[in-house]
Amino acid sequence: MGWSTQQIADLAGTTLRTVRHYHEIGLLPEPPRGANGYKSYGVIHLTQLLHIRRLVDFGAPLSDVRSMSLVDHAGGASAEYLDALRRLDDEAQRAIQRLQGIRAGIRQELDAQEAATRAGRSAPQPPNPDDDFMMVLSRVLRADALDSWNRLLEHAPEDDALSEFADLDESSTPGARSDLAVRLADVIQRIFVDHPELIAPALASGRQRPFAREAIGVALRELYRPAQLDVLARANALLSE
Repeated sequence: MGWSTQQIADLAGTTLRTVRHYHEIGLLPEPPRGANGYKSYGVIHLTQLLHIRRLVDFGAPLSDVRSMSLVDHAGGASAEYLDALRRLDDEAQRAIQRLQGIRAGIRQELDAQEAATRAGRSAPQPPNPDDDFMMVLSRVLRADALDSWNRLLEHAPEDDALSEFADLDESSTPGARSDLAVRLADVIQRIFVDHPELIAPALASGRQRPFAREAIGVALRELYRPAQLDVLARANALLSE
């Protein structure tokens, strides 16, 4: 006499309801019935049930498990079962690598924010619109184009026009703005000569140029003062000419 349904469920570490469900969907073949009319499970059924439970616990869909032959003729693990384990192992490895990448990004962001917080407590600094502008660029530009922008910021040319632009406010006169626009256009033109990839930077996958222009335009209007935007518009007109 073999095991009852309740007994095989207990041996497999699952529930009676689960075993019956596996029978209903054709995942676990029903055993023969004994003289008393009750199901009589044997070792091969327990092996199949354990294989099913392991595959499900490891993330295999029931629909995939249902099409597999889980045990061979000798009652051991079938080739299909072993192949399924190998596939799940590959998926687990990829998931681990993805989570490690996520964790590394989280740690990097935490370190950066905590460092900024410490710096702010020791010596408060005014907000830098360039940092926020770069954040917007990071959402629309391809990685290599963003790297070019970052390198430019790290090694920006030393020019009085750039310093004056950073300090420009609404008290500036139209004449001063016009003069600054001329000198700023010259700086930008030299930058484009050294970094031609910045003239029409490559966009991130799925981004269209009209959308990118609009996103950058919103960032400029929000982050920079009207006087600065006026000078940028003048400089852009000169470059267009």
